[in-house]
Amino acid sequence: SLSQKYRPKTFRDIVGQNMLVQALGNAVTRGRIAPVYLFHGPRGTGKTSAAKILAAALNCVSVEDTRPCGVCRECLLLCLGKSGDVKEVDVASHDSTSLMKKLLMDAVVGPSSGRYKVFIIDECHTLTAEGWNVFLKCLEEPPEHAVFILTTTDTEQLPHPASTRCQKFHFPKIKDSDVVSRLQALAAKENLEVEKDALDLIAARSGGSLRDAETTLDQL
Repeated sequence: SLSQKYRPKTFRDIVGQNMLVQALGNAVTRGRIAPVYLFHGPRGTGKTSAAKILAAALNCVSVEDTRPCGVCRECLLLCLGKSGDVKEVDVASHDSTSLMKKLLMDAVVGPSSGRYKVFIIDECHTLTAEGWNVFLKCLEEPPEHAVFILTTTDTEQLPHPASTRCQKFHFPKIKDSDVVSRLQALAAKENLEVEKDALDLIAARSGGSLRDAETTLDQL
């Protein structure tokens, strides 16, 4: 799919969330890393992409300020899916209690080659109450080398103690103008001839979800 083929690889690639990604990039550059992040907002707004980019940036060994660089050893390992220090967990499709216990045992062990062990927990609102209890015990004294990045479309389902321990970033719906600009760029790369009016219509119907808009373009 176009969304997978052109998935953002740096903070600058993320569409329509400029202030938010600038704040994340600055935090990495200055070494001000929180133990737990919560990326929340509607679907298709860049939460999981931003989580993966932050994970890459945390272990990137480039001396440049624009991390992740995409070419150092740590970045390449992650790109190839061979990094032992970045784990992405889909709690919606597993027994979340046993999964969290296993994850937290893993978190206690230091990173194999990077600076941090990073755990991306997608759709964290699907965790069971028992799963949250296991996770909250870890958050009382999180390992210094561990960073947890939670993503959710529904913060109201999160237990209050969990929500208060996170550094929160809200991903709002993408503006239609930003969606159209992105679709124009993708159409050019794919040599697709699509009328501007058609792109405007796709953007309007996407409801602020860039992923939905890209999926529609993919089907033309």
